[in-house]
Amino acid sequence: MADVRLSRVVKRYGATQVIHGVDLAIDSGEFVVFVGPSGCGKSTLLRMIAGLEEITEGEIGIGGTVVNALPPRARDIAMVFQDYALYPHKTVFENMAFGLRLRKRPEAEIRTRVGEAAAILQIGHLLDRRPRELSGGQRQRVAMGRSIVRQPKAFLFDEPLSNLDALLRAEMRVEIKKLHQKLGNTIVYVTHDQVEAMTLADRIVVLQSGRVVQYDTPDAIYNRPAAKFVAGFTGSPPMNFLPCRVGEAGRTLHLPGAVDLPVPAARAGECARHAGRSLVFGLRPEHIAAGASGEPGAAHVVAKVMLVEPLGSDTLGLVKLGGSAEAGEMTGRFPPDAALRAGETLPVSLSMSRFHLFDPDTGVAVRGAGW
Repeated sequence: MADVRLSRVVKRYGATQVIHGVDLAIDSGEFVVFVGPSGCGKSTLLRMIAGLEEITEGEIGIGGTVVNALPPRARDIAMVFQDYALYPHKTVFENMAFGLRLRKRPEAEIRTRVGEAAAILQIGHLLDRRPRELSGGQRQRVAMGRSIVRQPKAFLFDEPLSNLDALLRAEMRVEIKKLHQKLGNTIVYVTHDQVEAMTLADRIVVLQSGRVVQYDTPDAIYNRPAAKFVAGFTGSPPMNFLPCRVGEAGRTLHLPGAVDLPVPAARAGECARHAGRSLVFGLRPEHIAAGASGEPGAAHVVAKVMLVEPLGSDTLGLVKLGGSAEAGEMTGRFPPDAALRAGETLPVSLSMSRFHLFDPDTGVAVRGAGW
Protein backbone atom coordinates (compact mmCIF):
# COMPACT_ATOMS: atom_id res chain seq x y z
CA MET A 1 0.00 0.00 0.00
CA ALA A 2 1.03 3.59 -0.60
CA ASP A 3 -0.36 7.08 -0.50
CA VAL A 4 -0.73 9.13 -3.70
CA ARG A 5 -0.10 12.88 -3.72
CA LEU A 6 -0.79 15.39 -6.50
CA SER A 7 0.57 18.90 -6.11
CA ARG A 8 -0.47 21.69 -8.51
CA VAL A 9 -0.69 19.22 -11.40
CA VAL A 10 -1.26 20.83 -14.80
CA LYS A 11 -1.68 19.26 -18.23
CA ARG A 12 -1.58 21.11 -21.53
CA TYR A 13 -1.86 19.89 -25.08
CA GLY A 14 -0.16 22.69 -26.95
CA ALA A 15 -1.97 25.90 -25.98
CA THR A 16 -4.98 24.02 -24.59
CA GLN A 17 -4.95 23.43 -20.84
CA VAL A 18 -7.08 20.47 -19.75
CA ILE A 19 -5.97 20.02 -16.12
CA HIS A 20 -5.78 23.15 -13.98
CA GLY A 21 -3.52 22.93 -10.92
CA VAL A 22 -5.01 19.87 -9.21
CA ASP A 23 -4.05 19.18 -5.57
CA LEU A 24 -5.05 15.82 -4.09
CA ALA A 25 -3.96 13.74 -1.10
CA ILE A 26 -5.02 10.07 -1.30
CA ASP A 27 -4.19 8.13 1.85
CA SER A 28 -2.67 4.67 1.90
CA GLY A 29 -5.39 2.02 1.61
CA GLU A 30 -8.04 4.52 0.57
CA PHE A 31 -10.55 3.95 -2.26
CA VAL A 32 -10.87 7.25 -4.16
CA VAL A 33 -13.11 7.71 -7.20
CA PHE A 34 -12.70 10.38 -9.89
CA VAL A 35 -16.13 11.22 -11.29
CA GLY A 36 -17.46 13.75 -13.74
CA PRO A 37 -18.91 14.14 -17.22
CA SER A 38 -17.09 13.17 -20.40
CA GLY A 39 -14.17 15.49 -21.11
CA CYS A 40 -13.73 16.68 -17.51
CA GLY A 41 -10.15 15.30 -17.33
CA LYS A 42 -10.63 12.32 -15.01
CA SER A 43 -8.97 9.74 -17.29
CA THR A 44 -6.17 12.17 -18.17
CA LEU A 45 -5.48 12.65 -14.47
CA LEU A 46 -5.42 8.88 -13.89
CA ARG A 47 -3.07 8.34 -16.85
CA MET A 48 -0.69 10.96 -15.45
CA ILE A 49 -0.57 9.06 -12.14
CA ALA A 50 0.18 5.90 -14.12
CA GLY A 51 2.88 7.59 -16.19
CA LEU A 52 1.02 7.12 -19.47
CA GLU A 53 0.67 10.90 -19.88
CA GLU A 54 3.42 13.43 -19.20
CA ILE A 55 2.84 16.13 -16.60
CA THR A 56 3.15 19.69 -17.86
CA GLU A 57 3.59 21.18 -14.37
CA GLY A 58 3.43 20.03 -10.76
CA GLU A 59 4.39 16.85 -8.94
CA ILE A 60 2.96 13.39 -8.44
CA GLY A 61 4.16 11.28 -5.53
CA ILE A 62 3.49 7.58 -4.87
CA GLY A 63 4.55 6.14 -1.53
CA GLY A 64 6.56 9.22 -0.70
CA THR A 65 8.56 9.18 -3.97
CA VAL A 66 8.12 11.83 -6.67
CA VAL A 67 7.46 9.82 -9.84
CA ASN A 68 7.32 12.55 -12.50
CA ALA A 69 10.41 11.24 -14.27
CA LEU A 70 9.74 7.52 -13.69
CA PRO A 71 8.34 5.34 -16.50
CA PRO A 72 5.09 3.42 -15.79
CA ARG A 73 6.88 0.13 -15.03
CA ALA A 74 8.98 1.79 -12.31
CA ARG A 75 6.03 3.32 -10.44
CA ASP A 76 4.89 0.02 -8.92
CA ILE A 77 1.22 0.53 -9.81
CA ALA A 78 -1.21 -1.72 -11.69
CA MET A 79 -3.85 -0.43 -14.08
CA VAL A 80 -7.12 -2.09 -15.07
CA PHE A 81 -8.50 -0.79 -18.37
CA GLN A 82 -12.00 -0.48 -19.79
CA ASP A 83 -11.29 -2.92 -22.62
CA TYR A 84 -9.61 -5.58 -20.39
CA ALA A 85 -6.41 -5.58 -22.57
CA LEU A 86 -6.00 -9.37 -22.40
CA TYR A 87 -3.79 -11.37 -24.78
CA PRO A 88 -6.31 -13.37 -26.87
CA HIS A 89 -3.88 -16.25 -27.63
CA LYS A 90 -2.88 -16.80 -24.00
CA THR A 91 -4.80 -18.72 -21.35
CA VAL A 92 -6.21 -17.02 -18.28
CA PHE A 93 -3.26 -18.36 -16.28
CA GLU A 94 -0.71 -16.98 -18.74
CA ASN A 95 -2.47 -13.63 -18.92
CA MET A 96 -2.34 -13.34 -15.15
CA ALA A 97 1.25 -14.56 -14.97
CA PHE A 98 2.56 -12.36 -17.79
CA GLY A 99 3.76 -9.44 -15.65
CA LEU A 100 5.50 -11.76 -13.21
CA ARG A 101 7.30 -13.57 -16.02
CA LEU A 102 8.57 -10.22 -17.34
CA ARG A 103 10.02 -9.62 -13.89
CA LYS A 104 11.59 -13.10 -14.00
CA ARG A 105 9.91 -14.28 -10.82
CA PRO A 106 10.43 -17.98 -9.89
CA GLU A 107 7.87 -20.37 -11.37
CA ALA A 108 6.74 -21.58 -7.93
CA GLU A 109 6.07 -18.00 -6.85
CA ILE A 110 4.14 -17.31 -10.07
CA ARG A 111 1.89 -20.33 -9.55
CA THR A 112 1.28 -19.39 -5.92
CA ARG A 113 0.41 -15.77 -6.68
CA VAL A 114 -1.84 -16.63 -9.63
CA GLY A 115 -3.58 -19.29 -7.58
CA GLU A 116 -4.20 -16.92 -4.69
CA ALA A 117 -5.54 -14.18 -6.97
CA ALA A 118 -7.75 -16.65 -8.84
CA ALA A 119 -9.18 -17.87 -5.54
CA ILE A 120 -9.96 -14.31 -4.41
CA LEU A 121 -11.75 -13.59 -7.69
CA GLN A 122 -13.37 -17.05 -7.94
CA ILE A 123 -11.90 -17.78 -11.37
CA GLY A 124 -9.73 -20.78 -10.47
CA HIS A 125 -11.84 -23.00 -12.76
CA LEU A 126 -11.11 -20.71 -15.74
CA LEU A 127 -7.30 -20.76 -15.70
CA ASP A 128 -7.02 -23.01 -18.78
CA ARG A 129 -9.47 -21.02 -20.90
CA ARG A 130 -8.74 -18.24 -23.38
CA PRO A 131 -10.39 -14.80 -23.31
CA ARG A 132 -12.77 -15.60 -26.20
CA GLU A 133 -14.31 -18.34 -24.05
CA LEU A 134 -15.14 -15.93 -21.21
CA SER A 135 -18.02 -13.57 -20.50
CA GLY A 136 -17.42 -9.85 -20.07
CA GLY A 137 -17.52 -10.14 -16.30
CA GLN A 138 -15.07 -13.05 -16.31
CA ARG A 139 -12.67 -11.12 -18.57
CA GLN A 140 -12.79 -8.18 -16.17
CA ARG A 141 -11.99 -10.50 -13.29
CA VAL A 142 -8.98 -11.80 -15.20
CA ALA A 143 -7.80 -8.24 -15.85
CA MET A 144 -8.13 -7.52 -12.13
CA GLY A 145 -6.32 -10.76 -11.29
CA ARG A 146 -3.42 -9.80 -13.52
CA SER A 147 -3.07 -6.64 -11.44
CA ILE A 148 -3.46 -8.38 -8.08
CA VAL A 149 -0.64 -10.89 -8.69
CA ARG A 150 1.85 -8.05 -9.05
CA GLN A 151 1.11 -6.87 -5.49
CA PRO A 152 1.47 -3.20 -6.50
CA LYS A 153 1.54 -0.15 -4.27
CA ALA A 154 -1.72 1.10 -5.83
CA PHE A 155 -4.42 -0.02 -8.26
CA LEU A 156 -5.70 2.32 -10.97
CA PHE A 157 -9.07 1.51 -12.58
CA ASP A 158 -10.09 3.35 -15.77
CA GLU A 159 -13.88 2.91 -16.23
CA PRO A 160 -13.55 -0.88 -15.87
CA LEU A 161 -17.29 -1.62 -15.90
CA SER A 162 -18.49 0.59 -18.76
CA ASN A 163 -18.57 -2.30 -21.27
CA LEU A 164 -20.83 -4.43 -19.06
CA ASP A 165 -24.63 -4.50 -18.94
CA ALA A 166 -26.47 -2.94 -15.98
CA LEU A 167 -26.95 -6.18 -14.01
CA LEU A 168 -23.34 -7.27 -14.45
CA ARG A 169 -22.09 -3.79 -13.51
CA ALA A 170 -23.98 -4.04 -10.24
CA GLU A 171 -22.50 -7.49 -9.55
CA MET A 172 -18.97 -6.32 -10.36
CA ARG A 173 -19.32 -3.27 -8.11
CA VAL A 174 -19.92 -5.65 -5.24
CA GLU A 175 -16.88 -7.75 -6.23
CA ILE A 176 -14.61 -4.71 -6.44
CA LYS A 177 -15.81 -3.50 -3.04
CA LYS A 178 -15.14 -6.94 -1.55
CA LEU A 179 -11.72 -6.99 -3.19
CA HIS A 180 -10.77 -3.68 -1.60
CA GLN A 181 -11.98 -4.81 1.82
CA LYS A 182 -9.94 -8.02 1.51
CA LEU A 183 -6.70 -6.57 0.13
CA GLY A 184 -6.76 -3.07 1.62
CA ASN A 185 -4.74 -1.60 -1.26
CA THR A 186 -4.92 2.00 -2.38
CA ILE A 187 -7.35 2.27 -5.30
CA VAL A 188 -7.88 5.22 -7.64
CA TYR A 189 -10.94 4.59 -9.81
CA VAL A 190 -12.36 6.57 -12.73
CA THR A 191 -16.01 6.48 -13.73
CA HIS A 192 -18.69 8.70 -15.26
CA ASP A 193 -21.33 6.75 -13.31
CA GLN A 194 -22.23 8.57 -10.09
CA VAL A 195 -23.85 5.39 -8.68
CA GLU A 196 -20.48 3.59 -8.93
CA ALA A 197 -18.80 6.54 -7.28
CA MET A 198 -21.26 6.71 -4.38
CA THR A 199 -21.26 2.96 -3.68
CA LEU A 200 -17.53 2.27 -4.01
CA ALA A 201 -15.65 5.29 -2.72
CA ASP A 202 -14.22 6.25 0.63
CA ARG A 203 -13.88 9.70 -0.92
CA ILE A 204 -14.97 11.15 -4.25
CA VAL A 205 -13.23 13.69 -6.47
CA VAL A 206 -15.83 15.57 -8.54
CA LEU A 207 -14.18 17.09 -11.60
CA GLN A 208 -15.46 19.76 -13.97
CA SER A 209 -13.44 21.05 -16.91
CA GLY A 210 -10.15 19.86 -15.42
CA ARG A 211 -10.75 21.33 -11.97
CA VAL A 212 -11.63 19.71 -8.66
CA VAL A 213 -15.03 21.05 -7.62
CA GLN A 214 -15.30 18.96 -4.44
CA TYR A 215 -13.22 16.24 -2.77
CA ASP A 216 -15.16 14.65 0.05
CA THR A 217 -16.97 11.60 1.40
CA PRO A 218 -20.00 10.24 -0.50
CA ASP A 219 -22.25 11.49 2.31
CA ALA A 220 -20.88 15.03 2.07
CA ILE A 221 -20.99 15.02 -1.74
CA TYR A 222 -24.66 14.06 -1.66
CA ASN A 223 -25.94 15.95 1.38
CA ARG A 224 -23.58 18.94 1.48
CA PRO A 225 -22.62 19.66 -2.15
CA ALA A 226 -20.14 22.50 -2.51
CA ALA A 227 -21.60 23.67 -5.81
CA LYS A 228 -24.70 23.39 -7.98
CA PHE A 229 -22.68 21.28 -10.42
CA VAL A 230 -22.01 18.67 -7.74
CA ALA A 231 -25.64 18.68 -6.58
CA GLY A 232 -26.87 18.24 -10.14
CA PHE A 233 -24.42 15.48 -10.98
CA THR A 234 -25.26 13.23 -8.01
CA GLY A 235 -28.56 11.55 -7.32
CA SER A 236 -30.99 9.84 -9.68
CA PRO A 237 -32.96 11.89 -10.47
CA PRO A 238 -30.64 14.75 -9.54
CA MET A 239 -31.47 17.69 -7.31
CA ASN A 240 -34.24 20.05 -8.43
CA PHE A 241 -33.32 23.70 -9.01
CA LEU A 242 -35.52 26.78 -9.17
CA PRO A 243 -34.68 30.49 -9.04
CA CYS A 244 -35.66 32.14 -5.78
CA ARG A 245 -35.46 35.42 -3.92
CA VAL A 246 -34.70 35.53 -0.21
CA GLY A 247 -37.34 37.48 1.68
CA GLU A 248 -36.98 39.99 4.50
CA ALA A 249 -35.01 38.72 7.50
CA GLY A 250 -34.55 35.41 5.70
CA ARG A 251 -37.96 34.12 6.80
CA THR A 252 -39.31 33.32 3.32
CA LEU A 253 -38.06 32.06 -0.02
CA HIS A 254 -40.02 33.40 -2.98
CA LEU A 255 -40.21 30.97 -5.94
CA PRO A 256 -41.70 31.50 -9.43
CA GLY A 257 -45.50 31.58 -9.68
CA ALA A 258 -45.96 33.43 -6.39
CA VAL A 259 -44.97 30.38 -4.36
CA ASP A 260 -43.70 31.45 -0.94
CA LEU A 261 -41.87 28.90 1.20
CA PRO A 262 -41.47 29.61 4.94
CA VAL A 263 -37.94 29.13 6.24
CA PRO A 264 -37.70 27.19 9.53
CA ALA A 265 -36.38 29.19 12.47
CA ALA A 266 -33.27 26.97 12.59
CA ARG A 267 -32.26 28.22 9.15
CA ALA A 268 -33.62 31.77 9.19
CA GLY A 269 -30.32 33.17 10.44
CA GLU A 270 -28.47 31.48 7.58
CA CYS A 271 -30.88 33.03 5.05
CA ALA A 272 -31.06 36.45 6.74
CA ARG A 273 -27.52 37.25 5.60
CA HIS A 274 -28.78 36.97 2.02
CA ALA A 275 -32.07 38.84 2.37
CA GLY A 276 -33.13 40.38 -0.93
CA ARG A 277 -30.70 38.31 -3.00
CA SER A 278 -31.69 36.26 -6.03
CA LEU A 279 -30.31 32.74 -5.56
CA VAL A 280 -30.95 29.21 -6.78
CA PHE A 281 -33.11 26.99 -4.57
CA GLY A 282 -32.25 23.27 -4.59
CA LEU A 283 -34.18 20.30 -3.19
CA ARG A 284 -33.73 16.58 -3.80
CA PRO A 285 -36.71 14.53 -5.08
CA GLU A 286 -36.91 12.42 -1.92
CA HIS A 287 -37.53 15.58 0.10
CA ILE A 288 -40.86 16.20 -1.65
CA ALA A 289 -43.80 14.25 -0.21
CA ALA A 290 -47.42 13.87 -1.25
CA GLY A 291 -49.96 15.26 1.20
CA ALA A 292 -49.39 17.03 4.48
CA SER A 293 -46.17 16.24 6.31
CA GLY A 294 -45.72 16.06 10.04
CA GLU A 295 -42.14 17.26 9.73
CA PRO A 296 -41.57 20.48 11.68
CA GLY A 297 -41.10 23.42 9.34
CA ALA A 298 -42.27 21.60 6.20
CA ALA A 299 -43.78 23.84 3.50
CA HIS A 300 -47.19 22.80 2.17
CA VAL A 301 -47.94 23.70 -1.45
CA VAL A 302 -50.63 22.77 -3.96
CA ALA A 303 -49.05 21.27 -7.09
CA LYS A 304 -50.23 20.15 -10.50
CA VAL A 305 -49.01 16.74 -11.66
CA MET A 306 -47.41 17.06 -15.10
CA LEU A 307 -45.87 13.60 -15.60
CA VAL A 308 -45.84 10.27 -13.75
CA GLU A 309 -43.06 7.64 -14.02
CA PRO A 310 -43.75 4.40 -12.11
CA LEU A 311 -40.48 2.61 -11.25
CA GLY A 312 -41.86 -0.27 -9.20
CA SER A 313 -40.04 0.49 -5.94
CA ASP A 314 -41.26 4.10 -6.08
CA THR A 315 -42.90 6.59 -8.42
CA LEU A 316 -41.39 9.75 -9.87
CA GLY A 317 -43.76 12.65 -10.37
CA LEU A 318 -43.02 15.90 -12.19
CA VAL A 319 -45.11 18.54 -10.44
CA LYS A 320 -45.67 22.25 -11.04
CA LEU A 321 -45.60 24.04 -7.68
CA GLY A 322 -48.62 26.30 -7.20
CA GLY A 323 -50.09 25.13 -10.49
CA SER A 324 -49.91 28.48 -12.31
CA ALA A 325 -48.34 28.88 -15.74
CA GLU A 326 -45.39 30.77 -14.25
CA ALA A 327 -44.73 28.22 -11.52
CA GLY A 328 -41.59 26.10 -11.45
CA GLU A 329 -41.47 22.35 -11.95
CA MET A 330 -39.81 19.85 -9.62
CA THR A 331 -39.50 16.07 -9.62
CA GLY A 332 -40.59 14.25 -6.48
CA ARG A 333 -39.92 10.66 -5.41
CA PHE A 334 -43.16 9.22 -4.06
CA PRO A 335 -44.23 5.81 -2.69
CA PRO A 336 -45.22 3.23 -5.33
CA ASP A 337 -48.88 3.40 -4.27
CA ALA A 338 -49.09 7.19 -4.47
CA ALA A 339 -52.23 8.23 -6.34
CA LEU A 340 -50.57 10.44 -8.94
CA ARG A 341 -52.39 11.21 -12.17
CA ALA A 342 -51.17 13.63 -14.83
CA GLY A 343 -53.31 16.75 -14.97
CA GLU A 344 -54.61 16.50 -11.39
CA THR A 345 -53.64 18.70 -8.48
CA LEU A 346 -52.56 17.51 -5.05
CA PRO A 347 -50.99 18.94 -1.89
CA VAL A 348 -47.25 18.32 -1.51
CA SER A 349 -44.86 18.97 1.35
CA LEU A 350 -41.33 20.27 0.89
CA SER A 351 -38.75 19.44 3.56
CA MET A 352 -37.47 22.91 4.37
CA SER A 353 -34.80 21.55 6.68
CA ARG A 354 -33.10 20.01 3.64
CA PHE A 355 -33.05 22.76 1.01
CA HIS A 356 -29.86 24.15 -0.55
CA LEU A 357 -29.03 27.60 -1.91
CA PHE A 358 -26.53 28.37 -4.66
CA ASP A 359 -25.09 31.54 -6.16
CA PRO A 360 -26.63 31.90 -9.65
CA ASP A 361 -23.44 33.31 -11.15
CA THR A 362 -20.72 31.10 -9.65
CA GLY A 363 -22.79 28.02 -8.79
CA VAL A 364 -21.08 27.89 -5.37
CA ALA A 365 -23.20 26.75 -2.43
CA VAL A 366 -24.43 29.49 -0.11
CA ARG A 367 -24.09 28.00 3.35
CA GLY A 368 -24.69 29.08 6.88
CA ALA A 369 -23.07 28.20 10.16
CA GLY A 370 -23.14 24.52 11.05
CA TRP A 371 -22.72 23.19 7.51
